[in-house]
Amino acid sequence: MSFRIIKAIFIKQLKETFKNKEVLIQIVMFPIIAIVLTNSVSDNMVPPEYFVILFASMYVGMTPIIILSSIISGEKETGSLRMLIMSNVKPIEYILGISIYVMICTVIGLIIMGITGGYLGIQLLYFVGICTLGMLVSIFIGSIIGIVSKNQMAANSLAVPAMMICAFVPMLSMFNESIKKFGSFLFTQQINNVLTKLPLNEFPTQAILIILANLFVFLIIYIRLFRKRNLLA
Repeated sequence: MSFRIIKAIFIKQLKETFKNKEVLIQIVMFPIIAIVLTNSVSDNMVPPEYFVILFASMYVGMTPIIILSSIISGEKETGSLRMLIMSNVKPIEYILGISIYVMICTVIGLIIMGITGGYLGIQLLYFVGICTLGMLVSIFIGSIIGIVSKNQMAANSLAVPAMMICAFVPMLSMFNESIKKFGSFLFTQQINNVLTKLPLNEFPTQAILIILANLFVFLIIYIRLFRKRNLLA
């Protein structure tokens, strides 16, 4: 594995950010919405972290999925991915380059959202850390969709329901007990639970274990599909 190639893939995606409006919108949309709504509502009506927590869960459950699935399926469709791999770029190097790009861009967004919500110091670290762990799960979900999809249209048809489940279950669980029970097994629900309890009095062991279980499941699915189909399939 070549770190030089991974860096080249990362820089390539970074340069294409402003060309790919769909990716750019996904990166900046939720932080901007959180900032606007937080500053538009009086602190007496809702606490400053209310909208940040709400949109952070949606950010985690939507942005990496749509970006990874869109990039991978799009480059498969245009044939540029085939050219990269035929140029001795290994599939794992390609995935790592894109994943690092997504993580850095979204972590910047999370830091902005955390500061908007009034989190500082250790609370900001907890906020960014727990959301970043969830981003890893979404990255594997997006990669799975990108691998199994033949083109961007097919990827979008799979990404939308996946995003709806990941992003909206935490919000709907506030109003429906049955959804809340289902959502307790979902990583975005656990992220939402942890964020609503900040500052933490104790380490959220159960929530972290559930998120890691989600990560393990999607990692296994990704590895099996990767070996079966490869990125060129």
